Amino acid sequence: MQYKIGFIGTGVMAGAILDRFLTSIGDFSISINEIAVFDLDTNKTQKYKDQGVSVLSSTDEIFANCQITVLGVKPQFYADILKNTTKINSETILSIMAGVKINTLRSYLGEKIGVVRVMPNTPCTIGKGVMAVCFDNVIDDTEQFITNVLNTCGKTIIISEDKFDAVTSISGSGPAYVYMFADAMVKAGINGGLTEEESKQLALKTIEGSALYASMAEFDLGTLVERVCSKGGTTIEAVNVFNDLDLYGIVDKAIEACRKKSEYLSEKL
Repeated sequence: MQYKIGFIGTGVMAGAILDRFLTSIGDFSISINEIAVFDLDTNKTQKYKDQGVSVLSSTDEIFANCQITVLGVKPQFYADILKNTTKINSETILSIMAGVKINTLRSYLGEKIGVVRVMPNTPCTIGKGVMAVCFDNVIDDTEQFITNVLNTCGKTIIISEDKFDAVTSISGSGPAYVYMFADAMVKAGINGGLTEEESKQLALKTIEGSALYASMAEFDLGTLVERVCSKGGTTIEAVNVFNDLDLYGIVDKAIEACRKKSEYLSEKL
């Protein structure tokens, strides 16, 4: 193969993976010119060309010349791409397309080609994401290489494909939930007399620090809540309101709705 890895599409998530990979290219035993990209938007590919990445002229060229091909297009476009591809020489196809199952891809690719399904999230753009990954018929060396590439974006969790709808509802869509809660905290702080900038810094740094602390703590999350609260103190007043309004139930219903929509879309795609 002329190229180790090629990207079809360099949108938000595929671009994030490629960008993080390029920042860590020195940790890999390949050179930049062993990476190829194709995107209809030449403005997107120009920045990669400027860094030494090979820009190819079609999806056919990527499939024909890349050992690993990353499908980073929107789900509604992949079927036409695969149906119209004349020859796939790639040993492994990596898909970051939400809702597209491995068996669906195999209906176009056959059984011999390795398939990797990945569910990333937007914090991958700064190397703080989490990516659920499922490997199917991928050789060990390629699996390790792909895992190392994805780890440049944050943390990789290998799971079975039947859990992907749940993954979508937690980590894939999860950043929106966090932003929404943070926005509510900021607005409440403003109502309490803080400026918008003061409230935003306090809220976001609190969320950032609390998440890091929780990931390192020896206690479960429920216990951490209790440890912040003190009898007759201030925190318990807020926690009591959350409990009275059934915060846990609201979150559960919202995530269930997201998961069911993911299940529905998976069946359609």
